[in-house]
Amino acid sequence: MTRPSWILPDGMEECLPAEAWAIEDARRAALDLFRAREFGLIMPPMVEYLESLTIGVGYDLVDQVMTVTDRVSGRLMGIRPDMTPQAARIDAHSLNEPGVTRLCYCGSVLRASASGTDSSRAPVQLGAEVFGHAGLDADIEVMQLALDTVRLFVDGPLLIDVGHAGVLKALLDEMDPSTAAACLSSLARKDRSALTEFAMTQPSLIELADAYGDLDAVLSRHDAIERLGAVSQAKEVSAVRDAVQVTDVQWYVDLGETHGFHYHTGLVFGIYALETDQLLVRGGRYDHVGEAFGRARPATGFSCDLKTLVRQRGQRTS
Repeated sequence: MTRPSWILPDGMEECLPAEAWAIEDARRAALDLFRAREFGLIMPPMVEYLESLTIGVGYDLVDQVMTVTDRVSGRLMGIRPDMTPQAARIDAHSLNEPGVTRLCYCGSVLRASASGTDSSRAPVQLGAEVFGHAGLDADIEVMQLALDTVRLFVDGPLLIDVGHAGVLKALLDEMDPSTAAACLSSLARKDRSALTEFAMTQPSLIELADAYGDLDAVLSRHDAIERLGAVSQAKEVSAVRDAVQVTDVQWYVDLGETHGFHYHTGLVFGIYALETDQLLVRGGRYDHVGEAFGRARPATGFSCDLKTLVRQRGQRTS
């Protein structure tokens, strides 16, 4: 049977009036929150030259970029799959401000395939980034803003899954690239049997695979934390938890978190709705992000799909 020509491609969707208005109201509420926290709004173009989207923090997005040929220059262009690389470029070049720069954005992105638990290839990406601040205060600010954003839509219990990229990077940097890649895959699956062979040369990997669960329980394993060389990272995680103001939240930690391994450099986190087990927000530190654009800058931020947040609120009220 021939598929009708008007059927949308897999992973593409349209929002009808009720939902479209709900998304627009949500956009205004979120951006009002960001504006009150003194974040500057940016509106990057939907399409850029491919190289600009896939260097630096965009390295992990190469496979998600859909390409077109620019009829003016003949060069290959990419449709943005994520706005974070664009924010980094704007901070490094278009603004090039001294000191701390706070930027936010909200716009459509397009991905070659659906990722994770999200079946959509066309999210409405909402996010905020802090550039030029290497201190823990910036990580706290970003996580607090992420939580306050989620609370615009979800009043039920949340789970914050927090980790630190520095622990895993320190261990894998001692391995050759192919071994490190295989180890990273095993850690992502928490496959202890597969990690055993790597533990012959790096015994801490087995402990790293077990360094996840309830935050207080994991951080109470002082000997294991010391053997991992993760004392300072564990203190950062604990300090952020103590500083963030939030209620009705469970704290979970994974010191072997592998998401965003190639660009994250410090504290990383995800926020989930416990009642639906839905990932709502991802964020974390990715220092040196501007180096690919000629200006190295510490940076931390978060992003989410606004449609997911709106639908989460719809599930709550339905």
